[in-house]
Amino acid sequence: MHKILEKLKRDHRNLEKILTILTTHLDHFFAGSDSNFDLIIELMEYLEAFADLGHHRLENIIFEVAMERMEDHRVLFECLGKQHKDLDYLTRTFRQSLEGVIHETVMSREELETQGREYIALQHLHLDVEEREAFPLLNAGLTKDEWECISANMPKYDDPVFGSPDQKRFQNLVAYLYNEKSI
Repeated sequence: MHKILEKLKRDHRNLEKILTILTTHLDHFFAGSDSNFDLIIELMEYLEAFADLGHHRLENIIFEVAMERMEDHRVLFECLGKQHKDLDYLTRTFRQSLEGVIHETVMSREELETQGREYIALQHLHLDVEEREAFPLLNAGLTKDEWECISANMPKYDDPVFGSPDQKRFQNLVAYLYNEKSI
């Protein structure tokens, strides 16, 4: 597998960890149990900062190249690119809804739970389609020259939690992962 795809797969494993933590803490919150709301907000900020602004940008570059080369799979790559836009919007919307709860914005628990569950389900579905369908096609279908072109145009992004942890911005999340031995 090409090294860029290996990087994206590592990113996916880390995103899955984040989604698992988010699901657990939202389950506690929606059940009326104590939950660490600061951690939940940081999880959403991480997803926005890392997945939406870095990881998806790289995938979109790859999908653009793939659509030129693999016309018969254009619909798949277009769909994944559209999902990136949808996920970006849903990430911001859900984070803002969660922050609204802190600032006592009126929103029903059911509405917030629906937003959260739909967001997490779409994230899992999206990651699964990329891993199961897109990545094998990309690995088999793109040439060495195309990968070199992608490498030359790759956005530079660091993982602020699993790469070089930003102890200040993601203090609760880094501490949580460290205590869970996930970093």
